[in-house]
Order: sequence, then C-alpha cells, then structure tokens
Amino acid sequence: MQNRETPSHPLSAAELSAVALGSGPGHMPFAQLYLGVRGRVSRRTFWLHGVLALLVLGLLANAVMDIAGITTANTDRLVNLVLVWPLLVISAKRAHDFNWSGWWVLLHFVPVVGSLAMIIILGSVPGNAGPNRFGADPFAGPAEPAVSNAH
Repeated sequence: MQNRETPSHPLSAAELSAVALGSGPGHMPFAQLYLGVRGRVSRRTFWLHGVLALLVLGLLANAVMDIAGITTANTDRLVNLVLVWPLLVISAKRAHDFNWSGWWVLLHFVPVVGSLAMIIILGSVPGNAGPNRFGADPFAGPAEPAVSNAH
C-alpha cells in the first residue's frame, strides 16, 4: 500500500482553481469564469461550473434561506436572480467554443425547451478545434515559440 503525503498547508484559491479547472491554457480565474463574457470553455468546465456548481449553489442558498424563514417563492426568485448571470456567462463562453455569438444563450429564457436544448447542445457537442474569433482552443497546448531558420 502506497503512503501518500498530505500537504502541510491548505490549498490556496489559485491551487483549488487549478484543480477544478485544470492548469492548461483554458484556465481562467473564478471571477473571470463566472462574471466575464470573453473567452471559451470546454465541455468539462461547462458541466462542472455551469451546471453542477450552480445547481449546488442554488440548493445551498435555498436551504439557508429556508432556515432563515424566508418564504419559498421569494427564495426561488432571489436565488434565480443571483445565479442567472453566471449561467448566461458560462453558457456564452461555451457557445464561443462553437464560434457562435453569445447571444444564442438567450434561448435559456424560452420555457423548458430552450434551456434544455441549450444544456444538451452545449454539454454534449465538441467545440471547434483550434483558435476562433473568441480565443484559443481550451484544449490547445501552450503556444510553441517561433523558430527561425535564418542564420
């Protein structure tokens, strides 16, 4: 049985971000991921942060507000209001991976069918390989230095 060493210090926010998002070229800070509309994200990041993390945050916020005695209708409205921007931003970045305009994510506001279709398309179809007008490929390796043949 292998003995694994445990770190002597807690992980920093940057280290946690690197674990959650990966440390490749597609890595971006949490603030940029959840608040900024520029860039591209992979399907993994979309599922982890655009679906799973927002779902968990929504459930936790609802539980805390229920404990505080806030009515269910008000709790739902407030949690949805807070989480709608991160959902749209991460979905827009995923749409950018297809070289689509971020405006397509407004389909989330079409009741039931729009949001379900967006989650299925954005979460299951691979994006465009290589850079596009919205940025570098989230799976691309680090840019190789230009090599000159001139002596």
